[in-house]
Amino acid sequence: MSANNQTLVKQHKGKWYVFENIQAESWVTLDDDDKVIEGRDNELSLKEAVAVFNTKEEAMEKAYDVDASCGQFEEGTEYGVSTALVKDGADVTIKE
Repeated sequence: MSANNQTLVKQHKGKWYVFENIQAESWVTLDDDDKVIEGRDNELSLKEAVAVFNTKEEAMEKAYDVDASCGQFEEGTEYGVSTALVKDGADVTIKE
C-alpha cells in the first residue's frame, strides 16, 4: 500500500522550515471547472514545522534526518525530501 508522503522543506520570510509526513500531492479544493477555490490552496501552519533554520542547506540536512526517522519505509517516506509537493509539483503556502 502506498503512503503518498514526503518531508517538505519550505522557505517563509527568510527562514527555512521542515515539515514531516506531508501528503505528496495537492490537497486543494477544486471547483467544477478544476480551478482552485479561492482561499483553499495547499496550506501548512508554521506551528506544524518540526524545525526552522536560517539556510536551505541546514534545513535540507535536518529534513533528511527527519525523513529517515518518520517514514513508513526503511529508507524514510515514500517520496523523500523536496521543496514542493513531489507528485504534482504544487507549491505550499505557509500560514502563520
